[in-house]
Amino acid sequence: MKKALLFVMMAVAAAVFTGCASVNVASAAKLNGEQLSYSGQAVSHIQAENWGIYLFMIPLITGDTANPGKTVFLQDTVTVPQVVKLVAAEAKKQGAKYTLNVVSAPATNPFFFGIKEVHVSANFVK
Repeated sequence: MKKALLFVMMAVAAAVFTGCASVNVASAAKLNGEQLSYSGQAVSHIQAENWGIYLFMIPLITGDTANPGKTVFLQDTVTVPQVVKLVAAEAKKQGAKYTLNVVSAPATNPFFFGIKEVHVSANFVK
């Protein structure tokens, strides 16, 4: 029983002290010369994700989409619009002018207690 409680406490501590929101960028140099559109210059492919721990669809610990790598408590940031804002902010930093091929993949399973997650990716050109 003590081992199980210790494991749960360690899992909660890991979730609290690690960020749940992240952004991954593949720059144009890593696209092997592939064109992302018929016109314009490829900037990057950006993929962002956010996840959180929920109880009865009530957010307990979620990723902070305003500060990737940080966590927030009792805020529902695991939504497609929040993660799209995260992708758009990164695209703006990269100087992108157009957004193409936006794909989102929300996954929800916290009927009682569980993890909710959202993935969004898009291509960006100038």
